[in-house]
Amino acid sequence: MNDTTETASPRASWVPPAGPVNGELRERVQKLRLGSPSAASDKRGNVAWLPWVLCGLLAITWAGVAIRSYRVVPASSNVNPGDTANPGTTATPGQPQSRPNTPPAAAGATVHEAKGNIIAAQQISVSPIDVGGRLIELNFVEGDERPQGFILAKIDSTSFKAQLDETQQALGAAIQRREAARKRWEEQDPKSVREVEKTQAKAELDEGKALELRAKQEVDRQESIKDTVALSIREVQQAQSDYSAAKARTIRLKAALEILEVGPRPEKIAAVKADFSSAEGDVRVAEARVAQAKWRVDNCDIKAPITGTILSKKAEKWNLVNPMAFSGGGSICDMADLSKLELEVEIAEREISKLTLAQPCRFRPDAYPDRTYNGTLDRIMPIANRDKSIVLVRVTIVVPKDEKPGTYLKPGMGGVVSFLAPTK
Repeated sequence: MNDTTETASPRASWVPPAGPVNGELRERVQKLRLGSPSAASDKRGNVAWLPWVLCGLLAITWAGVAIRSYRVVPASSNVNPGDTANPGTTATPGQPQSRPNTPPAAAGATVHEAKGNIIAAQQISVSPIDVGGRLIELNFVEGDERPQGFILAKIDSTSFKAQLDETQQALGAAIQRREAARKRWEEQDPKSVREVEKTQAKAELDEGKALELRAKQEVDRQESIKDTVALSIREVQQAQSDYSAAKARTIRLKAALEILEVGPRPEKIAAVKADFSSAEGDVRVAEARVAQAKWRVDNCDIKAPITGTILSKKAEKWNLVNPMAFSGGGSICDMADLSKLELEVEIAEREISKLTLAQPCRFRPDAYPDRTYNGTLDRIMPIANRDKSIVLVRVTIVVPKDEKPGTYLKPGMGGVVSFLAPTK
């Protein structure tokens, strides 16, 4: 037997020599042998209890999980404090919690409570419109109430007024050109010829015909007496020249009368009309530039867009403001109507089924726990936050008429929102 043990484990087969070694030490060394039956029995005796301890711990753990999974959910986890209409339901692992047997809450009872923050229903960042420059006047501080149209600030308008004067001068010149073109166009219209002008042309034509007749008679007379009376060449040439001039004048006067009656050529009328249309377009462009320049001058007075309270001041007198700046340097203040407030509330997805639109609510601000305000669930946002598993809802707060807006409720304050069961 000793030979077998020594072959299997040569390092454990060494035995100290007999002699002065203590017998007890020898016995202990013998027990250290790997193949020693006494050593194996001692080890089994020392570690036999370990598997049973592990099994016991595992059983206790699974028992705790089973109890937590199948026990009745406490009322505080499913029902808000003070709500006795929902006694609580059981939860099944792997399935959504449903309440098929939960009786409807009594009208006015609290079905859910959550924390919410006050926000302004309409908060506006006030800035100049399409103009920039140095602020030369500032007429507000934080907390001031200003009516709609009140001049909150003024921008130096020197350059904008110069542009307005320039455009007004250009408009005057364009109007003069248009009137001259209009006059030329009207002169080409046959309907614009007055009857007295036609009468005058007819009289001049008759006069020309009479002069032509007289000159012809003189020529005929000289022709009839040339054989009996000696006529000078000058007299004959003068009579023929007068007749030719009178005849030409008659033709000219006749053509002038026809022009008055018929009118000028169509191409000439079209050219004059095109000149008038161009002058009319120049006037309209000049009018638009004047309107734009005047609009910029008016916008140098920054007015309150709504009746509300100044929430924050973002500029000081003599600051440069520019509404086109990407860094946001164009805003001078934020204002809002504090009589129209809302609550932004985060609702867990598992609780959103308890809420309906137009559901009555009650708000208790943290700063004034003795005050409560009525409200209505106005809207449920169409998208949820999957990172937080919440849905945002907005509740409209009704501020009493006898309470000055902003006295107690201020944007950013928090409180508890109680969603009530609606009345039938």
